[in-house]
Amino acid sequence: MKISFKEFKDEIDTLIEFLTSDIWEFHGTPNPNPEIIRTNYENHLYTGDDYKTFWIILDEDTKVGMIRVYDLQDDSPLFDIRILSKYKGMGFGTSTVNWFVDYIFNNYPDKERIEGTTRQDNYAMRCVFHKCGFVKESHYRKAWTCKDGKIYDAIGYGITKEDWQNEKITPVNWNDFKY
Repeated sequence: MKISFKEFKDEIDTLIEFLTSDIWEFHGTPNPNPEIIRTNYENHLYTGDDYKTFWIILDEDTKVGMIRVYDLQDDSPLFDIRILSKYKGMGFGTSTVNWFVDYIFNNYPDKERIEGTTRQDNYAMRCVFHKCGFVKESHYRKAWTCKDGKIYDAIGYGITKEDWQNEKITPVNWNDFKY
């Protein structure tokens, strides 16, 4: 099983087919609308100065997922990862996030950290963050409202370039303030 990463260019129809082929349970829009995907593409939310999107490819031709970085012009870029349901639990998330962290810190020397957020109940993604050296940095209570009206806690994770370079994890000091 060999995975590789290919930068998304102008494959809008492939992107629409991919994003509408599955249910993205832990995303704000679990069933994306093709017209909104096309509009987002036309507004450069997949490519451009502030965004890059990569396909996650198995054995040279099977698209098993995608990862999109945004806020590349900011100090702390964020990312969105999507793995097709039939490929979940096979290690693609961990491999992809590790690749992505290396990609950002090696290609964007001005970036000092990378951030990601997930719902509290997305245990698989929380495990990926942990395995990839990210530290839990925030816990926002009742901050993630889904289309069906359910509200979840949102959990923020981050990794610093210093920790990545030194292959260490620096925990957050949660008790830095005395009442």
